[in-house]
This record gives sequence, C-alpha cells and structure tokens, in this order.
Amino acid sequence: MGMTSMNTIDLHLHTNFSDGKFTPEELLQKAAAAGLVTVAITDHDNANGSRQARPAAARLGLELVPGIELTTSWPGLELPPGELDVDLLGYFIDLESPALGELERAATADIYRRMDDCLGFLTATGCPLTREDMLQVNPNFPSLTAAILAVQAKGYAAEWVPGHQLVMTGWRQVRPAALHIGQAIAAIHAAGGAAVLAHPAAVAWKDSLLPEAALAELVAMGLDGLEVYHHRNDERARQQFLAQARQFGLLVSGGSDEHGWWKSRLATQPVTAEMLEALRIRAGKYRV
Repeated sequence: MGMTSMNTIDLHLHTNFSDGKFTPEELLQKAAAAGLVTVAITDHDNANGSRQARPAAARLGLELVPGIELTTSWPGLELPPGELDVDLLGYFIDLESPALGELERAATADIYRRMDDCLGFLTATGCPLTREDMLQVNPNFPSLTAAILAVQAKGYAAEWVPGHQLVMTGWRQVRPAALHIGQAIAAIHAAGGAAVLAHPAAVAWKDSLLPEAALAELVAMGLDGLEVYHHRNDERARQQFLAQARQFGLLVSGGSDEHGWWKSRLATQPVTAEMLEALRIRAGKYRV
C-alpha cells in the first residue's frame, strides 16, 4: 500500500539506539513531515530511543507510544538456521518500570554475547572483526546491521548484499536468544504493556504461515495481538492473520518497521485510531 494522507499512525520505528540509521529526534522530524501524528519507537531490546524521543515528540506535537521490540526464542518451533529470532513488540510500556529496566539489561547483554559469538566465527574464518569494530559503526547497540557495515568498512565486502551474506555465515552458527517468548510476554505485561507478535509472516513454519496450533500456544502464554499490517505480510498473510486475530480475540496492529537505511516506508501501513485505542486499553489492564 502506498503512502496516503489517511495513514497517520505508525507503531513500528527504529532509531540508532538499535539498528536504525537516525537519532530519535531525526526520526520524529521525518515522521512529522510524513504526516504522522502518533508513532511508536520500538527499538530492539531497549527503550532508550523512546526515552530520548520524548522532548522532540512534545515539541513536534506527536503522540509517542512507549515501545520496545524484544528478541526472543520459541523452543519447539522449527525455524531455519540464522532465523531463530522471534520478535515481540511491547506497547504502552512504563518507561520507568524497574521490571522493564531489568528486562532491557538482560536482553541487551544477551545480544552482545550472541554478536560476540558471530564475530568470533567470522574472525576464525579469516575475517577478523571485533566488538569495537562493530561499535565504531554504532556505539549504542550491537546489531547485525552494524556488523554488516563494519564488514564493509574493513573491506571484506564492497556492498551491502555480500556483506550481509558474509555476516550471516557467522550468525547461522549462533545459539538462540536466551529470552523465551513466554517470558517476554510476561515481562511486557509486568512493565505495564501489551504484547504483540511482530511481522508474523517472518516466523517461518515449514515453508508456510504460522498455523493455528502454534498461535494458540502464544495465546495461552498471554499474547495480546498480531502485527497484521507490515510489509513482510502479503495479502494472503494479512487475511490469515486477521482471521486468526478474530478467532483468538487478539488485537490488530501495524507499522512500517522504518529503519532509515533504504527508501522510507513511514506512514505506509493502514493503522487505525481504533487499533491504537484497543492497544491502549489492553495495556491499561496490566498497569498496577
């Protein structure tokens, strides 16, 4: 779906506090210019982008939904090597919650360990790469994107695609995330937020979309919603996930997953005020 003036809500944005290109303020300036009025910064495994964005959001007149995207594992789910991560979005989280702080520290420490293992594999295969090389690209967060750009900076690959292919040879050797998706759902609830499965079409299941039985597992763990409107979900996927949301009583969400490195996708997903309000109400149930 192309950009229209109808799309004023975008609930999936990344800054340079994870694997996005722009600072929180730069991203919000672009969001305002795209006609957005409500946004969620959902950086990977930390909410520092949301925290830092608050003054800019107030100045620009944007509603900022506090968010995060957690990297989790789903034991028992058959996933391809290198694609073991299952992402979980948290909305309307309490940024001052001690539970959230503990979650961020554990999740960030885990991604550092996993990226160190990835870089170790690359070094062992003749492409020496250190944590410091990666953090020179982005001192805020150890991401695959930073590793790929570091590979290019080192001259191991001239362009993005071969750089990505090289880094993935190491990433495919790395263990799954330490955070179980059920624990992540509970942790988001403990931080006062609603838990939404990110881009569910990306959760590969034997070359098909996520089946009813698998989704039922997450519902039993307390999942609140599905990110139906995302560029990785084609029309067939959207229709399946909409039907599953109705079947299981799940909320529907969406967002551009804007990172800033390529052509902008800001405001390209049809997220409605009703979807936003339903998330707000659900999250309110978890506030103590």
